[in-house]
Amino acid sequence: MSDEAMGKTIIMCNHDDANSMLAALVMGAASAATGEQVLMFFQPGAAKVLVKGELEKFQGLKGQPDPIMLYESIEILDGRIILCELGLPIHDIKEEDLREGVEIMMASSFLFDAEGAGLVFSY
Repeated sequence: MSDEAMGKTIIMCNHDDANSMLAALVMGAASAATGEQVLMFFQPGAAKVLVKGELEKFQGLKGQPDPIMLYESIEILDGRIILCELGLPIHDIKEEDLREGVEIMMASSFLFDAEGAGLVFSY
């Protein structure tokens, strides 16, 4: 699919509980698999799940897909995982603590990247 024909999906991640996070990752992976350009924006309330080892805590939940496989699928399909910069000081997170590939961005910059999105989901 050409970049011109590709749609853009925004997934806003507001919470770090298993239900919210798995729903966001499922929708992100599904959107990326359909050829959508996926931007997942993690607000401070969800920042901790981007720390190395945190998504692993959601593995093996009854009836739920593997969050690591979903996360990696999004990355492989050129989805972007973006953390609001406010999440770092609020939760005492250092950049080196984050999973590989996480971008750190101001909310205002993210809004420019999100312009023209056809779909927006919030979890």
